[in-house]
Amino acid sequence: MRRMGMVLLALLTALLTLVPPAPAAAAAGGRVLLLYDSLAAGTDKEGNVAELQRLLAAYSSEVTLLSIDEYQTGQMDGYSRIITVMNNGDIETVNPQYARDTANFQGQLLHIGYHVPEQLRKAMSLKTAVDPGTSASLSIGDIAGLAFQASDMPYIVSFKGGRPYGSLSLEDGSLQAPFAVSAGRYTYVPYLQGDSGLLGLSYVLRDWFAVTDAPHTYLVLREIYPFSDLELLEHAAERLYESGIPFVASVRPVFGNTSFPAMERYAEALRVVQSYNGSIVINAPAVRPPINSSDRSLAGKMSTFIDVLVNAGVAPLGIAAENYWTYDKEYAPAGMGFFDSVVLFPDEQIFYMEETNVSKSFASSLYSMTWEELTGLPHTGKALPQLPLDTAVTLELPEAEEELDAMLQSLQGSWMNFADYRQGNHSVNTDNHTVVSSGGVISINGQTLNVAYSPQAVDGNYQYQEEQKVSFAKLFSVQSAFFIVVIIFALLLFGALLLIGRRLYRKKY
Repeated sequence: MRRMGMVLLALLTALLTLVPPAPAAAAAGGRVLLLYDSLAAGTDKEGNVAELQRLLAAYSSEVTLLSIDEYQTGQMDGYSRIITVMNNGDIETVNPQYARDTANFQGQLLHIGYHVPEQLRKAMSLKTAVDPGTSASLSIGDIAGLAFQASDMPYIVSFKGGRPYGSLSLEDGSLQAPFAVSAGRYTYVPYLQGDSGLLGLSYVLRDWFAVTDAPHTYLVLREIYPFSDLELLEHAAERLYESGIPFVASVRPVFGNTSFPAMERYAEALRVVQSYNGSIVINAPAVRPPINSSDRSLAGKMSTFIDVLVNAGVAPLGIAAENYWTYDKEYAPAGMGFFDSVVLFPDEQIFYMEETNVSKSFASSLYSMTWEELTGLPHTGKALPQLPLDTAVTLELPEAEEELDAMLQSLQGSWMNFADYRQGNHSVNTDNHTVVSSGGVISINGQTLNVAYSPQAVDGNYQYQEEQKVSFAKLFSVQSAFFIVVIIFALLLFGALLLIGRRLYRKKY
């Protein structure tokens, strides 16, 4: 079965080389100025700015983050798109420099939360109110009735001449209002909180960035290390392939001892993954304090690991990292600069080396959510909802056969149509190698890569420590033989003396 699959895959690869690659998609977002009044620490809106940053990255935006209090006249110049997040409804005055420039701004303006600019109100004849606090639900796109708890929630009472997005409803049925509304250059989202608000905003941003390409959903297996159960990884790849599910393996890099058999076995397993319709991305290395700000070795380490993979016949197509990496002056260029494609995970622990307020953008960027988060979304019909942006649905590599069975059963029962990451346009460049993927065909340095797997023997008798050069070996060998002869002679002499002494003793007595 496996051999037949390899033959069919090789034939398919050969046929695909005859098909011209799809044109690269244009970057959607461009440069965006993201302004905020507060990070809402300690409130139900805490973290909404950070998650908005990750949403914007998924639309290939270069984001400049700036507090409204720090805004100075003219900082909007050079931007065609501005987003303002107003989390604090209690403030009485807004930075006058910001207010003045916003009133004169001629680009696309997206306002979120309280203190709606007057020109936006006039453009849509917008009337708003605030609900003190209740249970509410959001329906938008394929998502139906996503419940959340809201407090002091602004909502849209009425508007004219605009386009509504989704609907908000209160638990008691006293309110039915659009989630957001847009007209011309202006877009208004009253409330941004938690997963519900972010998912709703993803639909609004799709239109705000004028995205026309169909979104795709990718399956990403995380937490793959050299010391993972590589046989189970290979078996998982085979069973996913047989189930018709393409996937992406996010693999941890190795920065030392890359000539050891363990690394060779790691590369062998990744070649098996690659042969079963699996795509490879490199997971950013874990950052642990203390941070040595003078250590600038990351670029060299990443470049070396990419070259090690390529030399072993493994083609990495992108990088996976927590979102804060894109806002670090060292991590972004030195760790991510080799790639034009990225999978961005939520920030778990942030350890900047040198923070910046301007993000690195990528031609291809996936917004990630866990399988549990996706399957927890309320929806109609059997199929899970298709989100409006390119999405990576993440699962951890199973640790046992039973977990693999359960994972496959869940995936097969989801009716989710996962896309093949290799069908997109990806490029990875080091000083020694260039990896390109387009239309399902991978090439290394201009040569099409044959992803069919052929086993390579791994030396089990590897010499982990280089044999030390021995000086005076012959002399020491002669000395050893001499001392052995002397010791034997001494033992014989001692034995003879004992024997003679015994006889003399017997004669005397």
